[in-house]
Amino acid sequence: MAVENDDFSVPLDPDAETLAYKMQQFLKSKEGFLLQLVKIKGNKQTYYWSITHKQFSLVHTNSELYIVPWEPTEKGEYYIYCPSTFLQGNIFLVPKEEIIFMGFN
Repeated sequence: MAVENDDFSVPLDPDAETLAYKMQQFLKSKEGFLLQLVKIKGNKQTYYWSITHKQFSLVHTNSELYIVPWEPTEKGEYYIYCPSTFLQGNIFLVPKEEIIFMGFN
């Protein structure tokens, strides 16, 4: 039985391509450098302060997260960016001891 892969050669819809380029820009600093990938320690969902929404929001530890290149707060919390498909993402304050620095992929 042969498999036809003709469906995979269809060009990307221009609207989808534009969205992909826009989302790609969220993963770079203003200077054009990539944001460093991080994870949160543990396997449980935790609430962190969202500076975007000004409320505590649930963050999954296996989420795709990036450290924002801003100075940490006085409490030693780092700004962590979580991209989202339909929104511009969310920025959380996370204590340094709860962050695993994964580096660049």
